[in-house]
Amino acid sequence: MIKARFPSLDVLRDALVKSHPGWRVWFVPNALDGTVTWCAQREPLLHADTPEHLAEYMVEANADIARALSGGG
Repeated sequence: MIKARFPSLDVLRDALVKSHPGWRVWFVPNALDGTVTWCAQREPLLHADTPEHLAEYMVEANADIARALSGGG
């Protein structure tokens, strides 16, 4: 597979990652019209051995994000 290079977009992505630690940032070029869709996902990626455990981890992660956004650390 050949990875397409988008140096100016890579610079913008790197700046977003630097200014927003804890986020995975990427872009998806649209070959049909030349636009770009920007995407972000909080890290870390969660893994679990059961759906129930994954649900628990997701609730904990959501609470952590809510605390961080409200200034509660």
